[in-house]
Amino acid sequence: MRWTVITVPCHPEATEAISDALLEAGCGGVVLQGEDPVLIQGSIPATDDSGDKIHALYLHLKRLPEFGLPPVQGEITLHFANDEDWAEAWKKHFHTTRIGTRIVIQPSWEEYTPEPQDLVLHLDPGMAFGTGGHPTTRLCLQALEVYLQAGAVVADVGTGSGILAIAAAKLGASIVHATDIDIVAREAARKNVAYNQLEKTVKIEEMEEFETEARGCDLIVANIVAQIVIDLVPTILPRLNSQGYFIASGIVEEYHDRVKQACEALGLTHLETRNEDIWVCLAFQKPGAEAPSTEESLPALPRGGYPWAV
Repeated sequence: MRWTVITVPCHPEATEAISDALLEAGCGGVVLQGEDPVLIQGSIPATDDSGDKIHALYLHLKRLPEFGLPPVQGEITLHFANDEDWAEAWKKHFHTTRIGTRIVIQPSWEEYTPEPQDLVLHLDPGMAFGTGGHPTTRLCLQALEVYLQAGAVVADVGTGSGILAIAAAKLGASIVHATDIDIVAREAARKNVAYNQLEKTVKIEEMEEFETEARGCDLIVANIVAQIVIDLVPTILPRLNSQGYFIASGIVEEYHDRVKQACEALGLTHLETRNEDIWVCLAFQKPGAEAPSTEESLPALPRGGYPWAV
């Protein structure tokens, strides 16, 4: 498959809005490099209608100052890449990495001799977001080490490469329900789950299947973006057991209070915030002692239509 790769240079304050706009334009994930300017890169399939999507994205990004955000800092660039080009690009920048105290991310093309305590995640992200190289992924992995208990039922919303779902299984989850709005991500995640021989524990589900199966969860993690996390909370609360944990990341620090207030307004208790660079990861707990929801139908996950993409 051929891909159109979009690179947008921006001020850190505009990172959240531009990342959201790229996702709404059809990018399965975004990669961020640098601090000021931040280079945000995403890709969409090069199809007959991709030109219209890119034109709409251009028009939207010109409107950033109308939302009180800094304008794009420099030229928005496009280039084409094939699947093979992306594979080689990942190999240049993605290497074996230790995160937290026990988790090791090992690319499929590198050799590594694990220490006795290591939990090794074998990963080939392909076109999907999630290698452990981005602060939000690292923060989520660190939080999983703290809050995930053996035998837990876990849900991963916006799974990307499947890295957090695989980590949850390696940390002792009994079952992990995972989904992503992007088909490329779901396909990549399934391959990575198989590569780690975790098909019996990690279920990469279509969104409708996830909405049916992901319930009675002890922990839910969402590494997406702030506004989608806010929209997501009412749909995941009925899926979360009392005393269960919600881990949210993909959030720049300026949106920390907004996410925290939205979650607390729905009854979640804020436990801690982890920081790295401009990024934050928030951990919450659902109070109470009521039994898990037995409703046959639980709320659908948000699927888009956000105002900044209009």
